[in-house]
Amino acid sequence: HLKSRFFVASLGVSDVKNKKNYLFDATPDITAQFQLLSSITGVKSIDGIFLTHAHSGHYTGLMYLGKEGMNASKIPVYAMPRLKKYLTTSGPWSQLVTLNNIDIKPLRAETPVELGGDLIVIPISVPHRDEFSETVGYKILGAKKSALFIPDIDKWNLWQKDIPHNT
Repeated sequence: HLKSRFFVASLGVSDVKNKKNYLFDATPDITAQFQLLSSITGVKSIDGIFLTHAHSGHYTGLMYLGKEGMNASKIPVYAMPRLKKYLTTSGPWSQLVTLNNIDIKPLRAETPVELGGDLIVIPISVPHRDEFSETVGYKILGAKKSALFIPDIDKWNLWQKDIPHNT
C-alpha cells in the first residue's frame, strides 16, 4: 500500500484550483510518489520538477521520464546553472533533453519563479557537498500557506540564514 511505504525524501505540491502538480526532487521513487500525489489530489499531471542538487537520491528519478519509461513530453525541470549543465552534457540525462522528455528551466538563487495562480517558488542556496552542482532548497509560497524544503544541508551553523525571519 503506497500510503504506508517509506520513500526517499521528496515533496509534492498541488495547485488543485489550476489542476497542476509539482515535485521537489526526482527521487528513485518518483513513480510511486507521483501516483500517491495524484491519488490524493486527483490531478494526473507532472507540471514541473524542481531539483535541489546532483546527488543520486535527488535527480535520478528523471530516468523514468525517458523513452523506456513514461516517454514524457517536455516536462519542465527547474535547475540551477551547474546542474543544468550537468544534465545537458552527461549521458544518459542529456538524452532526456535531446528527446524532449524534459525541458530544463534555468534557476537563479533568490529569484522567484511564478507558477501561475498564487504559487511562487524561490530557490535558496544551501551549504552542502557540491561535487557536481550547487545545492538549493526551496521556499514555496501559496495563497494561504508556505513551506521550506531543504532535504540536505551540511551544517546549519554554516548557513547565513535566519530561517524564521529571512527565508
